[in-house]
Amino acid sequence: MSEPKAKFAPLYREPAYLKVYRAIEENIVEGGLADGEALPIEAALCEQFQVTRSTVREGLRLLEQSGLIVRGSHKKFIVRRPNASDVAAAASRSLALGGVTFSEVWETLAIYYPQAARLAATRLDEESLAELNTVWRALEANADDDHDKTVACAVEFFQSLAKGLDNRVMLAMLQSLNMMIGESLRQVIGKAPNARSRILNAQKNILDAFSARDEALAEEWMAKHIADLKRGYLVAKVDMDKPIL
Repeated sequence: MSEPKAKFAPLYREPAYLKVYRAIEENIVEGGLADGEALPIEAALCEQFQVTRSTVREGLRLLEQSGLIVRGSHKKFIVRRPNASDVAAAASRSLALGGVTFSEVWETLAIYYPQAARLAATRLDEESLAELNTVWRALEANADDDHDKTVACAVEFFQSLAKGLDNRVMLAMLQSLNMMIGESLRQVIGKAPNARSRILNAQKNILDAFSARDEALAEEWMAKHIADLKRGYLVAKVDMDKPIL
């Protein structure tokens, strides 16, 4: 009897922290949690979701990064109900968290961000440029082995760039990509040699191109920056067909 020809890809289990994120996000977007309302404390969330404290904290971190909650007093998180543009960004983020792979993310980054950089070279105002330079200097001052801070600075650079474009549709799209940049970097940065210095160099050249209002150079260096991200994946031996989250 011949072997069946059908081949099936492995089924990946969705992380518990992502389920926590989505459950709270849905409650906020649908109005179950009011603007300004405090979330239950971590211990209560652990009991309600029947998960560990680290799982709850990771879910809360994603919610905070998404702008849906903010830190209040007494270590509580406060709901920040989204406005119209926030809802668009949240919908985009939900799609981004739906099992996209490293390969899909990189291909999208390679298409969108060089063009975003080209636009930024002509559109960023002096305040936006100053903010980007502040973020870059924070990364420059960071230690090589502080990978969490390096990732945070790298993501903040892209966030500041996206905000400076002054285009709400692009902001929603780029924000979802920025979150995926952060998640993917966290998984590879410790395995990629000279990661911080390579990010520093690329972002410095991008900033110089912005300051010179050189569209072509900004696009060129952003393309190099995104290409270097893929090299990091390969050095870290990441399965490009594996979901990021």
